[in-house]
Amino acid sequence: MILITDTQYLTNHALKALLTSHGHTVQVATARDELHAYLQKNSVRMIITDYAMFGFMSVSELAEIKKRSPDTPVLVMTGMISQMQIKELNNIGIRNISLKTDDREELLQAVDEALRGIKHYSEAVLDILLKKSDNIDIAGSLTKSEIDIVRLIATGLTTKQIAAKKQISFHTVMTHRKNIFRKLGISSSPELVMYAIKSGLIENIEYHI
Repeated sequence: MILITDTQYLTNHALKALLTSHGHTVQVATARDELHAYLQKNSVRMIITDYAMFGFMSVSELAEIKKRSPDTPVLVMTGMISQMQIKELNNIGIRNISLKTDDREELLQAVDEALRGIKHYSEAVLDILLKKSDNIDIAGSLTKSEIDIVRLIATGLTTKQIAAKKQISFHTVMTHRKNIFRKLGISSSPELVMYAIKSGLIENIEYHI
């Protein structure tokens, strides 16, 4: 049984039709509660999910599913993805990623290799990794706290607001900012935001300048 978890009607039914036509048994879950309830009562051969569209608050929720069912392969099939997101997925053991824009044969290959336990990034995903490799190498030197600060700056929060939100001192936030600017070789918040977009730390729909 392959479990498809997505909120998009067309994606669910088109993918189900494609996989069924190739001999797979498929079940669809369109909400998190439905997914968790199904996994509690049934075993599945694989989970296919667009976790960003499915209502997961973070990759950590997907990590919990992976932790509960470590032998069940997870194929992330999404509309768009950044290199930082690919890295986060890889860190929790998810190494099968495709885009919904991939062609039919590549989607079938992604499913087949996931079922056989073979790592698979589609060509489009590999392109994302290659195009952003230079920026992400530098961005990778940031700590988790610094990345959080970058994302909060990108939403338009002031240093004082960030300190209140993270429940840390104003001075600590300023220290993080100085370290971030030094590591990335930049000197302004707008420059930081543009760098973060290019490196995949944030998506361009997340920020406000």
